[in-house]
Amino acid sequence: MYKISIIGSGTVGGAIGKVFTKYGYHVIFYDLERERLKELASRGYKVAETLEEAVLNTDISFICVPTPSNNGSPQKSEIFGIRKSKIFDQIDRSYLDTALSGVLTASSLKDGYHTIAIKSTVLPGIVENSDRRNCGICLNPEFLRSETPEEDFENQPVIIGSIDERAVEILKEFYEDFRRRTEKNFKIFVTDTKTAAMIKYVSNCLLATKISLFNDIAEVCKKLGVDPRIVVDNIITDRYSTIEQYRRDFLSLGFQDECLPKDLDAFLSFCKDLGYKPELLSAVKEVNERIKRKR
Repeated sequence: MYKISIIGSGTVGGAIGKVFTKYGYHVIFYDLERERLKELASRGYKVAETLEEAVLNTDISFICVPTPSNNGSPQKSEIFGIRKSKIFDQIDRSYLDTALSGVLTASSLKDGYHTIAIKSTVLPGIVENSDRRNCGICLNPEFLRSETPEEDFENQPVIIGSIDERAVEILKEFYEDFRRRTEKNFKIFVTDTKTAAMIKYVSNCLLATKISLFNDIAEVCKKLGVDPRIVVDNIITDRYSTIEQYRRDFLSLGFQDECLPKDLDAFLSFCKDLGYKPELLSAVKEVNERIKRKR
């Protein structure tokens, strides 16, 4: 039986811990916010008074603490596994430093091996080292919406960024067991840590781009007296939902099929005649033209 500790029990940690509990795993929650732990305990979940207690009584720790934007302010903290460099000052690593340091210290008191899975969002390259014998670290980013985190967690692919081979094998075996229990068919993909981190950031950047695009389009809809919600609810996106379907255009050529260039040009001109410039779509055209010039 896998024994799991959740370090940081907010939206992400709370969701995954509840899902793991639902499927029969032994789960212990820990969080610095005492009221959060009291709430979990009142609902019948197991909680730990200290981080050490959580780690010593489990085999796998999922670190789910926040990594908020730091606006480039210098940071002094540096511990095992977290690279110290000015280029990583874009995020506040203090919560992650504290959590990881605590888990590493507690795991050093154990006789057995301890696996650490970092679900907190970290920049590519910030976590790269693992040379301890009694524990290993993986990156394991999540892709949850705040409105439906538990539902999303049961149906999302699993990305594991490899630092320590033993830890990766343990985490992979755990997720294979989780997949059997849930009777889902989600993908388990093992890669390096930089790629795992990039997958997380690019996924969020794509979502941010879509939202900005739809808000930009909403302005055009208003000028036409069209309901933007109806437009957004009925657009067709499945055609380009997987990399296999747009491999020809990805990375090297830009979009060059019969429809996309001409329709983008026509729509930009149409918006101009309406007296509105959709900045995001204009940037899309500029990026594509730059890529084409590099061919």
